[in-house]
Amino acid sequence: MNNSPDIVFIFWERNQSDRRAPRRIVQATVIGSANPCRNLLNPNDRFSRAQRCLLDNGFEREIQEEFGNFGVSVFVRSS
Repeated sequence: MNNSPDIVFIFWERNQSDRRAPRRIVQATVIGSANPCRNLLNPNDRFSRAQRCLLDNGFEREIQEEFGNFGVSVFVRSS
């Protein structure tokens, strides 16, 4: 029996010239599984869609930090 949590790190950015522009994924790293959301974690995909999928599938957002137009979010799902 595997009791390790699933962890998803998402590095994202927003268009510098438009603060209202959607956040886009730069890179996503998965430890364990991100199913059924794995197909939403590609570079240039919208962060909001990936976040919604992860939250709807048992993940909790543990960290979200913004650094100007860049940020990182960490999601964890316990078994």
